[in-house]
Amino acid sequence: METHLTAPGKRTFLPDDFRITDWAKLKPWFQELEQRPLPTREALEKWIGDLNELIAVVDEEFAWRYIRMSVNTEDQQAAELYQYAVQQLMPHITKAINELHKKLVAHPLVDTLDPQVYGIYLRKVRNELELFREENIPLQTEEQMKAREHGQIFGRMTVEIDGQTLTLQQAGKLLQQPDRARREAVYRAIQQRISQDGERLDALFDELVALRHRQALNAGFDNYRDYKHKALGRLDYTPEDCFAFHDAIAQHVRPLVASLHEARQQKLGLDSLRPWDLSVDPWGAQPLRPFEQVDELVQKSVRALSRLHPFFGESLQKMQEMGHLDLDSRPGKRPGGYNMPLYATGVPFIFMNAVGTLGDLRTLMHEAGHAVHSFLTRHYHLVASKELPSEVAELASMTMELLSMDF
Repeated sequence: METHLTAPGKRTFLPDDFRITDWAKLKPWFQELEQRPLPTREALEKWIGDLNELIAVVDEEFAWRYIRMSVNTEDQQAAELYQYAVQQLMPHITKAINELHKKLVAHPLVDTLDPQVYGIYLRKVRNELELFREENIPLQTEEQMKAREHGQIFGRMTVEIDGQTLTLQQAGKLLQQPDRARREAVYRAIQQRISQDGERLDALFDELVALRHRQALNAGFDNYRDYKHKALGRLDYTPEDCFAFHDAIAQHVRPLVASLHEARQQKLGLDSLRPWDLSVDPWGAQPLRPFEQVDELVQKSVRALSRLHPFFGESLQKMQEMGHLDLDSRPGKRPGGYNMPLYATGVPFIFMNAVGTLGDLRTLMHEAGHAVHSFLTRHYHLVASKELPSEVAELASMTMELLSMDF
């Protein structure tokens, strides 16, 4: 494991000060790769490295536009820049990358590449080529715009509680209070606010289902589930394996959860357990408040992570110093949380909606697990080696939750 932070290697293809503004500025770099002769394996490997550098820079630009839109869904300029990237840049980029991938797999020396280095990458490339349909590009663009609208709708939601305007996350904190009548009132206020946008949210769901089903049909699949299973790169197991796993959960995990709910109901002395009874401490204790401000959350988290391993704490500290943390809940901010890898810079970004709960501390530990994973892959020159399937990514994040519990 690394014991100190070092920067990724310098760019060897794009200028260090290259900035993406429009397709006209990007196009020549894709054209150079398309036209470059590759007479030797060394030339082919250099070409692959240059392509991956270009993809990393493009991916990071899109990531930043998504981040800036997430942190303030009311920022019109951020929304327009994201929309421009999705509608005006991504269709060209997607087609250009597909052409370069075709050039790669058709190269007579591709099978001489070291499978330990390039095996997973080439499998990913071939899978993407199999799934690519040009008619799906506008559908995917529309899908992303509808997903953006979903985030904007929830980002605008607030509720009035005791004369205070709260985000849904801030109101959700009150569901930990011992007073059951108050919890129910808060829960119903949250649900009532969501229901105000229910008609549009339902319509968005239906529109997304239709868009995704069309993509699946275009790609030769009977349904979106099977299409997305392959699109997510899940090539080592089948949907049927997922069903077997679901059955195992129903057989072994569901009864355990039911028994935990029953024990909670008994501890609370209730005839029935309701949604507003699931966050309160069943022994009647006041909710833990591990921090008041996000700076305190970060400081305590850095200390805890450093006790696990100095590199873990150093990683989170570096993110704070670079402004790669946006942790507090506020009006206009998209709900949820994520760790966003930034492949060109090598320093990821953590986004969440903290309101001062123990769950927030657990969430930051979770996202820090993702972040450390990102730091540990920052020197890989293939983007495919940094793009982690969720099964692998969540292993790091949920393990960090468990490892940090004693600290």
